[in-house]
Amino acid sequence: MKAVVKTRPGEGNVVLTERPKPKAGPGEVVIRVMSAGVCGTDIKIFHGVAWSNPPVTLGHEYSGIVESVGEGVSGISKGDRVVSETAQVVCGECEYCRTGRPLMCEKRLSIGYGVDGAFAEYIAVRSGIVHKIPDGLSYEEAALCEPFAVALHGVWDHAEILPTDTVLVMGPGAVGQLAAQAARAKGARVILVGTPGDGPRLEIARNMGIRESFDSFGEAAVRELTKGRGADVAVDCTGALPAIRNAMRALKKTGRLVQIGLTKPTLEVEYSLLTERELSIAGSFGHQWKNWEQAIRLMASGKVNVKGLITGHYPLEKWRDAFDAMERQDGIKILIHPDRE
Repeated sequence: MKAVVKTRPGEGNVVLTERPKPKAGPGEVVIRVMSAGVCGTDIKIFHGVAWSNPPVTLGHEYSGIVESVGEGVSGISKGDRVVSETAQVVCGECEYCRTGRPLMCEKRLSIGYGVDGAFAEYIAVRSGIVHKIPDGLSYEEAALCEPFAVALHGVWDHAEILPTDTVLVMGPGAVGQLAAQAARAKGARVILVGTPGDGPRLEIARNMGIRESFDSFGEAAVRELTKGRGADVAVDCTGALPAIRNAMRALKKTGRLVQIGLTKPTLEVEYSLLTERELSIAGSFGHQWKNWEQAIRLMASGKVNVKGLITGHYPLEKWRDAFDAMERQDGIKILIHPDRE
């Protein structure tokens, strides 16, 4: 089968090549990949600035059809329409595995960088991370389950949002857009903030119902919109220091910052605000099982429509064009379709 493979560490070293079609081992299923999203992590792996375990097939956001099931698999059949979580290898015994947080497992290896991923015609995963999707949900939409689950974990699990809250979301990329939609689904007022270069992305957000979307925004602007009070919750999806600083300053007293975007190891922020204003900060990493079910349910019901976030389609052979489009920030979510030419 064809697959996009990181062959060795360093800059580049990613090729479209032939690899053996995977077989379903005990407890596993083989999935024919229909749609796979390009993530910022894929770009970082391409450039050698994010960890990977080469030679390894890239791609971790995807949807597909079950091709075969291995021994001991129940509840999943050939022909099922599915998506899967990312934690393919875990110990299954640690505190985190036992409490439904496998992404915290010290032994974890995830698809797309630790083990073979979804930029291929087929992928094999353990059945315990597979979720079925309803017929009314397209493969293209379902490929956004992973970033949506990431957003839901941050916004629904950590932010403690109330319908009366004003939620400030920093960053109009895929996760930021989906975080805004997750907050809106809770009934909150949402303010989405980008940079002057984010005009097209912010227009997409407005078209999807996030009316208060701005290309630059500071504490004063937030306080003006909130009649001097500040935001109840800020969700940073950028990992960028200026955005984090602005988010902290724009919070009301007793406000909450949820950090989803990956940051540099050290940042210089106004830490005194935590005590002076009784702010709280929660880190959010990845997703849990329930977040995938929530994402599927919200998309299938039409409460959250992600179609507007899909701005590019490429066959597997044009993977480099897809990566380039993602790196140029052409739109929001770029999809690769191994079954298309």
